[in-house]
Amino acid sequence: MSLRDKSIEELEEIEEELNEQEREYGYSNYSMKIDLYREMYRKLSQFVSQNIEDYQSSLDYVKRKLIYSLIHYGTYLKTEYQKDDYLARSCLEEALLYDKRNPLASYRLGFLSYKYNEYANAIQYFQHAIDHDQYQKQHLYQLNEQQQLNAHLYLTNCALHIAKETYEKMNQLPLVKTFEIPNQELSPLFSSLIENDKYLLRNAFYKIGKDVTDTCSKAECEKLISSPPPETLLVYFSDRTIIAVFEDEEVTLTQDQGYMLGYYLLKSSEEHPATRHDFSVVDTIRPNTYIQSVNRLRNRMINRGFPPLIQRTRYQEETAYYYDGSYPFYIMYRVDEEIEYR
Repeated sequence: MSLRDKSIEELEEIEEELNEQEREYGYSNYSMKIDLYREMYRKLSQFVSQNIEDYQSSLDYVKRKLIYSLIHYGTYLKTEYQKDDYLARSCLEEALLYDKRNPLASYRLGFLSYKYNEYANAIQYFQHAIDHDQYQKQHLYQLNEQQQLNAHLYLTNCALHIAKETYEKMNQLPLVKTFEIPNQELSPLFSSLIENDKYLLRNAFYKIGKDVTDTCSKAECEKLISSPPPETLLVYFSDRTIIAVFEDEEVTLTQDQGYMLGYYLLKSSEEHPATRHDFSVVDTIRPNTYIQSVNRLRNRMINRGFPPLIQRTRYQEETAYYYDGSYPFYIMYRVDEEIEYR
C-alpha cells in the first residue's frame, strides 16, 4: 500500500517507525521522510479545506517539518554523506511552493543558478531573497550579514554578466557594420564584474576558530585540509562531503553529525554544555535519541583515531555534552550554505 492510500494515523505510525530506525541504526532516511511529510501535508490540507479546524495546528506543524527537511536535507537525498546540486535545487524549489517568502531557499537557488551561469534565473532568486528577508519571522531562514552582502553582489554581477553577453552578441549582428550604433563604454562595468567575482571567490567560505571568524577562499580551505596544522581539529563542509581531520586521520560525517560537532566546538563548554533542546529545531528530540546520536558521532571519530573530544555531563536535569577545549580547531563552510550556529 502506498503512502497515498494510508490514513493520517497510519502515516504518523510510519513516521514513528522511521524515527525508531534512526535511533537504532543511526541512518536518517531523508527521502522517505520528505515523501511522508508531503503526503501528510496533502491530507491535512484537505481536512482544513473542509473546515475541520482541529487539523490546522497539525497542518502548520507538518508544514514546518517539510520545509525544514527540504531545505536542510534536500541536497543529501541520494546519500547522507554526499551532496547533490540537482536534488538540492529541486527541493529548494519545492520549499518555495510551501513558503513563497523564504529568503534562504531563494538565496540558495540564486547561488546554484549563478554557479551554473544561469544569470537570468539567479537575478529573480536573489531579488526575491533580498525583498523578503526583512519580513522573515523565523530567524532560522533569515540571511546573515555576509549572505545579505553577497546577495547584492551576486545580483549586480548577474546583471553585468547579462549586459556583457548581450553587448558581445550585439556586435556580431550584421547591421552593426551598416548602421552606426552608440558606443557603449562598458569597460568600467566589466572591471567591476571581475572585482566582484574575485571578492566572492576570496570570501566564499567561513573559517571559524574559537575566538575568530574569518572568510577565505575554497583553495585556502583545501590547502589547510591537505596540510593541517599539528594537533588541530578541522571540520570542512566541502562542496561534496563533510569531513573532520585531525593529524593524519580523516572521517566523513553526515549532515547532522557535521552540524552537531560544529555546535559543540563553537557553542558548548563545561559550564554551558549542549542538551537535546539545542538541536530541537522543528521537532523535540527524545533523550535516548540524542544520547545515541552523540555516541555514534563520538564512536565514529574515536574509531578513526581521533581523541575523545566530546565529554558527557548533566545540565538542567538533562544529559548534556560539551567540547573539552583540548585542541584548537577550525570549521570551514560556504557562506552560501544554510548552516548557521545561532
